[in-house]
Amino acid sequence: MLFRSPTWGDKWQPKGAHSTAIFNPDNARTYGRWIGRRYRDAPVIWVLGGDRNIETAAEREVIDAMAAGLREGDGGAHLRTFHPRGPGRSAEQLHEAEWLDLNMVQSSHGARDHDNGLFIAADYALQPAKPTLDAEPRYERVTVGFYLTGADRHLVFDDYDCRQAAYWALLAGACGHTYGHNSVWQMWAPGRTAVLDANVPWPEALDHPGAFQMGLVRRLFESRPFQLLVPDESFVVDGPRTGGARVRGARASDGSFALVYTPRGEPFTVHLGIIREARSVKCWWFDPRYGTSAPIYTGEPVAMQTFTPPASGRGQDWVLVLDDADKGFIAPGAKLPTP
Repeated sequence: MLFRSPTWGDKWQPKGAHSTAIFNPDNARTYGRWIGRRYRDAPVIWVLGGDRNIETAAEREVIDAMAAGLREGDGGAHLRTFHPRGPGRSAEQLHEAEWLDLNMVQSSHGARDHDNGLFIAADYALQPAKPTLDAEPRYERVTVGFYLTGADRHLVFDDYDCRQAAYWALLAGACGHTYGHNSVWQMWAPGRTAVLDANVPWPEALDHPGAFQMGLVRRLFESRPFQLLVPDESFVVDGPRTGGARVRGARASDGSFALVYTPRGEPFTVHLGIIREARSVKCWWFDPRYGTSAPIYTGEPVAMQTFTPPASGRGQDWVLVLDDADKGFIAPGAKLPTP
């Protein structure tokens, strides 16, 4: 499934010298109907907005009209969402909109340790319930806080920043996650004008650590029935709750497994009873840098246990995996057998 924008934001909300608004409610609906019909059979999710927030009632009319046109064109075959300006949440303006099938947030590129899990948790708590994901977290090798006065042009987000954003979001209840790289989004190559100081050819950037590690995130979640996960920090009874070391946890709704992420490798304490109805709990460390896992111990699912990761400090993040030992799960992050 591919996320596709029918138009970028500068075509309905001009900002800057090279922006021109071309849409009104009438032609936005006509265009939405046309492009929806054209891609009716394609595996897409439509993303309206285009890095903009709605500022006027007239702009809202344009967005609503384009969303209606898409539905008329594809007959309801595709989901629709909205990409806000960062830092922002589509839910703040559009959660109640009938056409908004899922929410998006843009936690953006303002700072290291910016807790995008807070965005996800806010959306997760809303009614009616709608899926949400961070569509634009900090991109690998984007200048940290590039849009802020006094930003250090030599300080860029690295693979650790990307991992931290991914695990924080997913364990807060996100339905997915977006990874980005400064060279890839603009397809920078020598001889092209660089935006935001891009300096790595995009084919080379495809193999940067953050991209590789997003595959490891997927492997970890797919090694368990991840669709059962529910964000729940109540079983993490002690550990960092704020800042870059903030610990987040989630549990399976059937009590079969749980995950806890510690971004700085700081010790934390969990109540093993979260793996309810199990005769024993198998505990693992998962290394999100390399996708390896190691068993810690197997014990009774009672009382509280403090876990101290193998290493600590910036870049030393770890995931604790708690399993019902009787379920016979494969090692965390291991590849599932081929059917």
